[in-house]
Amino acid sequence: MSAIKRKKVLQKQSPKLNPEPKKNGMEILLFAIILIVVLLSSIMVLRLTNDQPLFPLGESYYNLRISQSLSSDLSLNKDPVQDTIYEPNAFHYFLGLLLIIFSEQLVSLFLPILLGILSALLFFQILLLLKINKKRAGVTLIVLAVTPVFLILFSGLYVAGFMIFLSLLSMVLLLSKKKFWHWLGILSSILLVLTSLTGFIIFLLVLLFIFLALKRNIYTLIISLISSAVVVLLLSFFSNYTPRLLGFHSFAFRDILSVLRAGMGFDIFLIFLFLIGFVIIWSRSKETKLFHLVTVVFIVLSLFNSNARIFTSFAVCVYGMITITYFFKRKWALDVIKTGTVLLVLCSLVFSATNQISQLVSAQPDKTFHDSLNFLSGLEQNNVLTSETNGFLVEFYAHKRVLLDENSFLSKDYLVIQNVTAALFEAARLKEAEPLIQEHGIRYVLITPEMKEDLWEGKEQGLWFLVKHSDRFTKRYDWNDIEIWEYKRVGEI
Repeated sequence: MSAIKRKKVLQKQSPKLNPEPKKNGMEILLFAIILIVVLLSSIMVLRLTNDQPLFPLGESYYNLRISQSLSSDLSLNKDPVQDTIYEPNAFHYFLGLLLIIFSEQLVSLFLPILLGILSALLFFQILLLLKINKKRAGVTLIVLAVTPVFLILFSGLYVAGFMIFLSLLSMVLLLSKKKFWHWLGILSSILLVLTSLTGFIIFLLVLLFIFLALKRNIYTLIISLISSAVVVLLLSFFSNYTPRLLGFHSFAFRDILSVLRAGMGFDIFLIFLFLIGFVIIWSRSKETKLFHLVTVVFIVLSLFNSNARIFTSFAVCVYGMITITYFFKRKWALDVIKTGTVLLVLCSLVFSATNQISQLVSAQPDKTFHDSLNFLSGLEQNNVLTSETNGFLVEFYAHKRVLLDENSFLSKDYLVIQNVTAALFEAARLKEAEPLIQEHGIRYVLITPEMKEDLWEGKEQGLWFLVKHSDRFTKRYDWNDIEIWEYKRVGEI
C-alpha cells in the first residue's frame, strides 16, 4: 500500500480531535429572544426617558385601573369611576392577583415583556410540532419580533396580548401527548373564552386545522369546547358577563395597515414577503395546498376583524421566513445580487420595527397631556366632555367620569350618547349646547390638539368657538395647545 493510501485510511479511521459543533438552531432562538427583549424594553425606556407615562395608548390604563379595584374587591360589579356595569374578564382578575403580590411598578414594567417572551417561545414550540426545524422556527421568531402587531401587543397591558398568550399556551398543552397537559390545556382554554370570545373561536378554528394536519384525535378539542361553553352559559346566567363577538369592523385601509397608524395593522413589506412565501410554498406543495388555503381564508377574515388580524400576523411570519430562507439559499448568478437582496430584506425589517416603535413612543399620553390630566384631577369631582380616545386616560389620571370612552360601545345607549357628543362638538351656539350639557351633568371640557385637528380642522368652530366666546365657560388650563374649560350655570357666574 502506498504512503498516500495509508494516510487516507488513517484519516478515515482516526477521530477528529476538535469536531465542529453542530448548530441546532438554538443560537438563532436565543438571538430572537434577546431581540424581543431589546425592542419591547426600548419602547418603555424611550418613553420614560422623554418623561412620558410608561404605556402608549389608553387601554392599558383602563385595564390597570380596573385590576387595581379588583385587587381590593373581587366582587366588583360596577366601574368605580364611570358607575357602569363591569363585565368580568379573566385578564383583569389575573392582573389584579399580580397586583396583590407585586407592586404596580413591577407588574407594569415586566409583565408585558414576560408575556411577549412566553408567547414567542410557545409559538416556537408550535412550529416544531408542525415539523418546522429549529433554525427556520428561530428565523420566524426574528420576523415576529419586528411585526407591528407583536410590538403593540406586548408594549402595554392589553387584553389582546393576554388572549394570544392563552391561545398559544392552550395549543401547546392540547397538542401534547400526555393527558395531564390536556386538562391544563382545557383550563387554559376556559380562561381564554373568559378573556375574548372572538379570540377563543378563532383559536378553535386554528387548532382544528392543526389537529387535522397532524392527524390527531380531536376529542380534547371537543371537551375544551364543551367545557368553555358550559362556563360561559353559567356566567351569563349568574353574573354580569355577556358573551360578545368583538373586533369586527368595515373594511378600511386605515384599520389594516400599520403605516396608516392602524391599531393592529400589517406592515406593507411583511405582506410583500408573505405573498412571495405563499407562492413559493404553493408551487412546491401538493398534499398540503388545502391547509395553505386556510391561511388565505384567515387573511380575508383579518380584513374585517382585529383579533383575526393578530392570529394571521403570526402566520404571515412563517411565510416571511420561507421567503427569507429562499433568498438566502437560492443560487444567484452574481453574489452581489444575493447580498443586495438579503440586505434589502433586513433593512426593510429594521425599518418596519423602527417605524412602529417610533409611533408607540410618540403616542399619547405625552408629558404635556399627563400634566393637564394631573391638573384636572385637582378640580372638583364632575363629568368631563372630551374625545372618546381620551376617555380611559381621564378616568385613570383625573379620576373623573367622561361622557364616552373606548368601552362605551358595550352599553345599550351608546349610539344615543355618541350622537349627543357629536352634537355638542358641532354646537357653536349656547342654546344648542346648554340643554345637553345640563342633561348629562357636564362640568369640564378637555380639548387637545388632536381634537382641534380631527373635529374642527384647526379652525375655531363648533364647541371650540363656543367655549372661547361664551361667558358660561371659564378657562381653567391652557398649556401647549391643551385647554380645560369649566361650564358654570347662571347662578354660579
